[in-house]
Amino acid sequence: MRNCRRVGLVAAWVACVAVAGCSSGGSSAVPQGLSGGEASHAASTQYATENASAATVLKPAPGSFLAGKTTVRLLGSTTPANGDINPYAIWPVSTTVGSVTAGDVLVDNFNNRSNNQGTGTTIVDLHPDGKLNVFASLPSHVAGCPGGVGLTTAMVQLTTGWVIVGSLPSSNGQLSTAGAGCLLVLSASGKLAGTISGSYIDGPWDETVSGNTLFVANTLSGLSLSGKAAADKGNVVRITLAQSRTAPPKVTGTTVVAGGFAERPDAAAFVKGPTGLALGSSGTLYVADNLGNRIAAVPDALTRTTSAGTGSTLSQGGQLANPLGLVLAPDGDLLAANSTNGKIVEITPAGRQAGEFYADDSVGQEPAGNGDLFDVAINQSGSGVLFVNDGTNTLELLH
Repeated sequence: MRNCRRVGLVAAWVACVAVAGCSSGGSSAVPQGLSGGEASHAASTQYATENASAATVLKPAPGSFLAGKTTVRLLGSTTPANGDINPYAIWPVSTTVGSVTAGDVLVDNFNNRSNNQGTGTTIVDLHPDGKLNVFASLPSHVAGCPGGVGLTTAMVQLTTGWVIVGSLPSSNGQLSTAGAGCLLVLSASGKLAGTISGSYIDGPWDETVSGNTLFVANTLSGLSLSGKAAADKGNVVRITLAQSRTAPPKVTGTTVVAGGFAERPDAAAFVKGPTGLALGSSGTLYVADNLGNRIAAVPDALTRTTSAGTGSTLSQGGQLANPLGLVLAPDGDLLAANSTNGKIVEITPAGRQAGEFYADDSVGQEPAGNGDLFDVAINQSGSGVLFVNDGTNTLELLH
């Protein structure tokens, strides 16, 4: 996402926000986490359909993961000394290995200091005390990575310590110069150790991992980079890895498990298409179908040998507003980060929307928080939701 503003810290970072009551919407609605002037602004009749949707309320159901979570705390800046901005991927570190310590959080950046999309080259390591170190600083061009380096929401750390991060690069911040990119393999100390690329990697936008199995969402497949035409060839590929602590992981097999998702060039967001991925305990892979405004379900994702197409629809519309980041909560529910407003939405495995929280209520965007959320993750204790704020280049915690 192109960073349209860089403003001071909003009050929600330092104050507890009162929980709103239930409502079906309208000018009297006060979204969960939205209050005062922000609430009045969001309810204004001058706003478009998206703003009216953002102003509706779905109070978290009793017993849901979001229930009782009303405080947003600033954890720290995600901008390193080289000026990279627009934080995308989040990885909570659970094991001390290499240069990272359990309790740290890794965050990568998609833009360089000139705000050119697809040119960010850094991964920062935020410590529990708010201090920031650079985990990895990569060159802008890497052999085996078509187009160069522009770090995306696709980032995981394997149990063996290796970090795999996606690159969807551009030479000048424009999609017309984008390359297919690659997956960059880094040591547990942030040193570049190799790349994963091929016909099965084309704009890696997000990923999730389970043991030796990596799932990657591609957003450039079949998309013409020279025009504005949309396509419906976004896909999710399953990559089987051989890994050890002493040698970089190697690809032993690939299978496209889902495909046919809508993709579209976007001046503000660079590209839109299938994004967040989360693997359920039953082996169902959930996909944030951004342009379909839904969460898709792909059954038997760990074992299937053919594509499930765009999967079945778990949840669509309602509080969802073009979801991007996606994570599985400890209770088995899904949390989706909206791209069109600043809400995080909870969805049960049965597809019921169980609640929402307006995590970023800045009225610097329309609707409030538009374009500011990207990745979401559960913190190491399992008690809160980590999210990045692209508008202020920070990592924050809802708890």
